[in-house]
Amino acid sequence: MSKDGRTAMDERLLQAVAARDEAALDQFFTHFFDRVYGYVARLLGDPTLAEDLTQESFLRMHRAIDRLDPNRDPAPWVFTVVANTVRDHWRSKHHRASSSQVDLEQVSPTATDDEAVAPDQELEDKEVLDAIQEALAGLSESDREVILLADYERLTSAQIGEMLDATPEAIRQRHSRALDRLGRAYRTEVGRRRGA
Repeated sequence: MSKDGRTAMDERLLQAVAARDEAALDQFFTHFFDRVYGYVARLLGDPTLAEDLTQESFLRMHRAIDRLDPNRDPAPWVFTVVANTVRDHWRSKHHRASSSQVDLEQVSPTATDDEAVAPDQELEDKEVLDAIQEALAGLSESDREVILLADYERLTSAQIGEMLDATPEAIRQRHSRALDRLGRAYRTEVGRRRGA
């Protein structure tokens, strides 16, 4: 188990994955599917588009699986492929022609029947989530990317730097500035809502 509570992958399984063993590939993709989909959905705010880009990401991983190093944590490699897939989408004419909004409500876990939430608490939580959603949607794609990789996926600055071809220090600075912009945008959004 890794420090963030996620199960580490066995080196033998990763060797089988790199050798294109069908059962190992299935286990590998199942292991990462929810994380990849959640990341893409939070980044784009469109669950349907997130499904498409998640599928595209896994197709790209399958084509390049021989590049996976069985001796290293596979998460940075997986999220490098995913980040490149999303960036290719952002560069596409289709994305530039349409503006998508980050809709965290659609991709955030909801309470189960066993976890009933008081109505006033639920309303307050929804208001906070809506304000965060608006603030996050107003950030640049680059800021959203680094926040989601660091704060949702819990990748280290070194791992993110490897993915984005930047030093860990540059990633820490970028993340800090992105969080500062998110905080300011959130406070502005809360103020706007209270004044409305």
